[in-house]
Amino acid sequence: MYRRLLIFGIFGLFFVLGLNYLFVYPLNQAVKREAERQDKLYWSTFNLIQHYGVQPDAESELKVKFALDDARAKGLSKTRQLILQTYFQDLQHCFQSDRAACKKANTDMDDAIRAPR
Repeated sequence: MYRRLLIFGIFGLFFVLGLNYLFVYPLNQAVKREAERQDKLYWSTFNLIQHYGVQPDAESELKVKFALDDARAKGLSKTRQLILQTYFQDLQHCFQSDRAACKKANTDMDDAIRAPR
């Protein structure tokens, strides 16, 4: 009886480890790849907005708008889209001499750096 129970336990252990290898590991890798793709898209758009903040001209503004549209089209999470969009809009208002928007742009930048996944 003890021998059968030991064989059944070893078989169960291999079964669980096999399921983990076949199903959980590939799913975990897919989630990591998607998170990396989202991060790359988010930070490239963030960097363009930062460049616009340093050099606010029509060309950099157009690049940011295209990057935001591209991020939306490629499926960036809604939370991250909203953070980037708000940050960009506050920078635009700041450059139109709105003092409150300048202060808010700084807090938006902090939020954008600590963006949730």
